Amino acid sequence: MRLFLNNNCRILCGCLLALLLSLHPIGSSIAAEKNRAGISDLKAVYVFNFIRFTEWPTSDVHRKGISINVLSEEDVYDRLKNIIAKPVAKGLGLSVQSCEQDRCIRNSSVLYIGESGRQDFKQLLKQLEGEAVLTISDIPGFAEQGGMVEIKYHNKKLTFVVNLQAVKRAGFYISAQLLQLGEIVGRDNE
Repeated sequence: MRLFLNNNCRILCGCLLALLLSLHPIGSSIAAEKNRAGISDLKAVYVFNFIRFTEWPTSDVHRKGISINVLSEEDVYDRLKNIIAKPVAKGLGLSVQSCEQDRCIRNSSVLYIGESGRQDFKQLLKQLEGEAVLTISDIPGFAEQGGMVEIKYHNKKLTFVVNLQAVKRAGFYISAQLLQLGEIVGRDNE
């Protein structure tokens, strides 16, 4: 009988400990970290697919390769490094670097601006006017405020918004099949 109580007591204590840990911020921060990592994986895949389904206006990109610069988003940067190491990406001539604001503009083909770059993104977009740099961000309202592609988390899924005017102004062509999957702002008649 005593052995039975000890086992039941151990099981009960284990369950209580598990319950307390799940309620503790450490348990919830682990879950949040896993969720953030999953979203970062998806954002990196979105960036990669935008590159694959975009035509650049100059042949310079084909000669030098596509340089992806990531500003203020280490998680997406790490995921992109893993993606470009895969065989499917090798033929595209991709390179990726994490960078500071002033360095990001120089020699970029793609500029991903992370959420923490929110306060400076309008200034960056102004500096990039007329340049063939595909701008992508997860900053809310990015596409409506002049950015080219906004990746957003809505109703528990990742989706995107494309500012067609900004894309055309820079001389890019994004595949119609890809555009059908997202929301479009900045059409000529808007």
